[in-house]
Amino acid sequence: MTIMHHYEYSLSRLLVWTIAILATLLGVAGAAVTETEPMIVASLEVKLNSNIPEGGVDKEVNEDGEEIHCEDWAAMGECKKNPRFMLEYCAGSCSATASKVVIHVYEGEDVGVAAFRFAEEYSSSFESTTETQESVMKVAQAMQEVLEEQNYEPPKELTHCGKRQCSAGKLWKRAEEMRKADMHDDAGADLIRALLKTGIEVDFIERCKRSLQWAFGSIQRQREREKKEAIEEAKLEVRKEEERAAMDEAFKRKEEYEGDLLKFGVKIQDSIAEHAANGSTASSASIGADGTVETEINNDVEDLILDVKRTFVGAGPKGGNCSEVFQLTKKVRPSDKTTEILLIEARCHEMMGDHKSALSAAGRLVQKAASYTPWVNDSPRMIAVTLGANAAMQLGLSQNALSFYQTVLKFDPEQQKTRKQYRGLKKVVKLMDKADEQIEKGYNKAASAFVDDCLSAMRGLDVDSPLFRSKIQLKQCTILSGMGKYDEALANCDSAVEQRAGNDSVSAESLKEAYLVRGEALLLDMDYDEAVQDFRMAFDMIPENEDHMQEKRELNQKLQQTRRQQEMWNGGGKDMQYNENTGYPDGRPPQRDHAKILQLPIDLDERSKEIKCAWLKKQFKVLVRKFHPDKYKGNKKRAARKFKEVKEAKEIISKAWNC
Repeated sequence: MTIMHHYEYSLSRLLVWTIAILATLLGVAGAAVTETEPMIVASLEVKLNSNIPEGGVDKEVNEDGEEIHCEDWAAMGECKKNPRFMLEYCAGSCSATASKVVIHVYEGEDVGVAAFRFAEEYSSSFESTTETQESVMKVAQAMQEVLEEQNYEPPKELTHCGKRQCSAGKLWKRAEEMRKADMHDDAGADLIRALLKTGIEVDFIERCKRSLQWAFGSIQRQREREKKEAIEEAKLEVRKEEERAAMDEAFKRKEEYEGDLLKFGVKIQDSIAEHAANGSTASSASIGADGTVETEINNDVEDLILDVKRTFVGAGPKGGNCSEVFQLTKKVRPSDKTTEILLIEARCHEMMGDHKSALSAAGRLVQKAASYTPWVNDSPRMIAVTLGANAAMQLGLSQNALSFYQTVLKFDPEQQKTRKQYRGLKKVVKLMDKADEQIEKGYNKAASAFVDDCLSAMRGLDVDSPLFRSKIQLKQCTILSGMGKYDEALANCDSAVEQRAGNDSVSAESLKEAYLVRGEALLLDMDYDEAVQDFRMAFDMIPENEDHMQEKRELNQKLQQTRRQQEMWNGGGKDMQYNENTGYPDGRPPQRDHAKILQLPIDLDERSKEIKCAWLKKQFKVLVRKFHPDKYKGNKKRAARKFKEVKEAKEIISKAWNC
């Protein structure tokens, strides 16, 4: 059943109202009530316009006889930009294009809540807070009449103070308490309820109106803060997209790098085939660092080097059999190692995740092959430059990485690719140094900004490998988790772990580092189940030998401590105190900081019941919307866990506070 009423108000420079009140009785057939879509008790259709009369007509020409395009101008917003002209000539079009809004009263609300929500959403349509206030009170009065006709009874927690209905004075006092607790929505709703009371003094009305104007301003500032937060969230999503694109680019550069190494392997195979075709007594030709041919005259050394080559490309031009390669290269004197052998050594160290040895081998190659001849991009010595710079950055030795490029530019200043890489890497190193400096000072926010800039500056550089990017992501994860930004922190940690766990060339030490960093971030986010798993993975990667016993012992203590926290958080454990015979058939109840889960103010215990319950309702609404599994854009498993914990925390605190 639908009831419609019409009200008209006509005051100078105020709204011209056409209000259609659509009151839907509770219990209407087919009305679906869900947690996210509460039942509508009543609706109010409001035409937002000032100075626009009903029933106006458009004129065809102006006083100069020129044709007027009222509909087009009204659609372009001229009614608001040039109200005097448009009201005189295009009143009909302005009336037709006047924005109409519908204000709802939902089940569990009252007129105060609905009227203040209207003020929040449409205050920008009014020229001043005074006009907003008068318009809101007109809406409130109209809506109250409808609710009274329906005999709708709002929740007593909104309208009663104790067992009796709140007086205007008590409503004002409660509004002041809410204002001091930064609960501006509830304060404004109470002031509207107070102003709807009859028989109150003029001075009290003025005091309530002043407080209501202040509430409008406060809620506007609060919405501006929320808007800034939404902008930051949008920026975060953009950064995530940029990070995904950057990771794709890094993989493409890695493929190009692997392609150069594949060409090197093919040339090795060709040199082996050429040696076989020419006979074993002939001198072997090898590829020089600059792509030219080197000739080896010592037959014994030649045979040994040939064995190294055969072993390396035995599984294909990509290279492999590195353990056997190292056994053979140990027999070759350092002075007899050609650039080919040094590159094979460096590549094998890289494939096995030994960045320190890879850096050393690449450095020896570049030093041996340095000359003033042009440094060709896909030549062995240029491959060694890229390999060495990558290894140095993995080890955090940025100056060593720069020295590779400096060597190239010293001998070949016109090497354009190297010049570009050198300038880009200098910028990255500078940003990383600034980030570390801010971390030491404890300025995590500033450090996070520098790390973001660093990730952006890395795009297009050879050192921007997925593995090095994961190193920066772990640093960012630590910074953001320290700032309490667990969503963004864990997104960085997850990406880093994924990159390292999915790469066969990553050492156990590097993968262990990733699990440890993520485990610490998970602890701060109170995700003890996942933290235990990560610490266990890291523990299993520590070698069982005397050199690592101390590290293994310390991590085991960390793991056991986290397990105890996990048991307390989850509950369910049975002992002498908690079992079927003592009234705890499900074991020990979960021991959780429910106020922390709901992100409630730390001083809330000192406040009144009304303020506690208002905060509880507000935070529950915010967090349930944030972590709803169907809407959460991050880790769905984490969202489901958070969603469940928030609902359980709200239920427990509601009972404790009798909300």
